Parts: sequence; C-alpha cells; structure tokens
Amino acid sequence: METQTRFDLNAAIANWQQELAAQSNLTPDVRRELETHLRDSTAELRQRGLNDEESFWLARRRVGQPQQLSEEFAKADPARVWRERVFWIVLGLLVVHLWLGTAAYIWGIVIRPITTNFLTHNHLLPEWILFYLPFLSAGNLNGILGGQFVYMLFILLPMIWLVVLLAQGRMSRVASAIQFLFRSRRRFVFVSAALFLIHYLWFLYVLLGYAEQTASVPGNPSVDFVIQSFFARSLLPVALVALIAWLLPTGKSPTQTRT
Repeated sequence: METQTRFDLNAAIANWQQELAAQSNLTPDVRRELETHLRDSTAELRQRGLNDEESFWLARRRVGQPQQLSEEFAKADPARVWRERVFWIVLGLLVVHLWLGTAAYIWGIVIRPITTNFLTHNHLLPEWILFYLPFLSAGNLNGILGGQFVYMLFILLPMIWLVVLLAQGRMSRVASAIQFLFRSRRRFVFVSAALFLIHYLWFLYVLLGYAEQTASVPGNPSVDFVIQSFFARSLLPVALVALIAWLLPTGKSPTQTRT
C-alpha cells in the first residue's frame, strides 16, 4: 500500500515566499503584506473545514500568481519600484565604501595573532603533521599574508557572498536582518548620526596622537592636511546616508494601490 506524503503547510508557504522574492518588482513590504493575506485566507478556509493543502492552494489562487502580482505592481506604481531599486543600489555603494575603508584595519587584526604565533613557534601545525608536510618558514608566511593577492581575496569575499545571495534570491534574509535599522527614517538618521559621531571621536583620538608624533618625525603630512583629507573622504558616505534616508519607503503600504 502506497503511503501518502503529508502536506507541509509551512514548507509550501516558504516555497511561495521564494517565488515572490524572485520577482524584483515586489518590495519586501509588499511581500510581507501578501504573505499576511495568504496566511489569513488559509486560516479562514481551514475554519470552513478544508484541510491544509486545499486551504493553501485556494488561498494562493485568491492572492494571485507571483509573476502576475509583480506585473500588476509595476504597472500600478512604477516610480516606487525604481525608488526601491535605487535605494538598494545606494545602500550597496555605502556598504562597499565602508568595507573598503575598514578592510585594511580588520585585516591587520585578523592576521596579527597568526603571524605573532608563527614567528614565536616558527610553525602553526603540530610536529607530527610537519613531519609529513613541511610547512612554510615564518618569512614566507608573512610574505604571503602581507601580499596583495591574499589581501584582495579578503576584500572580495564579502562582496562575492552578497552577489551569490542576490543571484539565489535570498537577499530578503539580509533585508530582514537589518530591517530594525530601516524601520523608520528617523531611526535610520539617528543611528547613522550616532555611528558618525563615534567615527569622528575615534578620528579625533587618532589625530591627537598623530599631532604629537608629527613634530618629532620630519616629512609627515601636516595635521591640517590630514584633517582636510579626512573630511574630504567623509563627503561620500554622508551624501550616501542622506540619499538613503530620502529614499526610505514611507509607512504607507505599497499594496494599497492594488484593487
């Protein structure tokens, strides 16, 4: 006797969510509202006596096919679709800019314990492994870790990871992870201002130490030049943050334009 596979409602909804995520015209807010409609309709049909599978497929038919929903949404509000796309492009530029600005500092923190331990013990692997697999010398390891190839690979890995998530239609998880920051324009501006304040205080601390060393080390750039360079580099992230704040969607539900 053939055993019938039990219908998994949560898995079916998850698959439906992936189909929605593949539609670029459907913003995260729209997808969340559509999911709410689907779940409410499913619960209503179950109360009428239908089983999970029947309730899901009928509710899905009521809500509409993902591709049709995407086309209807693009026709109803094309400006909002492009606003959402520009928002993610600008956010991506900001993330890339911040990552490139801090990657060297983070890379130094990552490799410092490795190189220190290697220089102390002249190896990182146990002796019994080195017996079968001779390891590099301390000088060679420092040369590899300090080389441009390893450093560029370290910089590119997060970007490659984001591209893979985007290609697989899983950026909605990333959006869910940071939705607290973008829940309102006021919250985003407040958090951004706090982060900029911390950054500028840290720069002030570093600048004070640099000013003490400048007098004793000839040939270093002047303090005025360092300050001007710092604020010049700050113009782009400040402009991107302001643009993101302006592009943030309002509290009005985008699906309200649909009939």
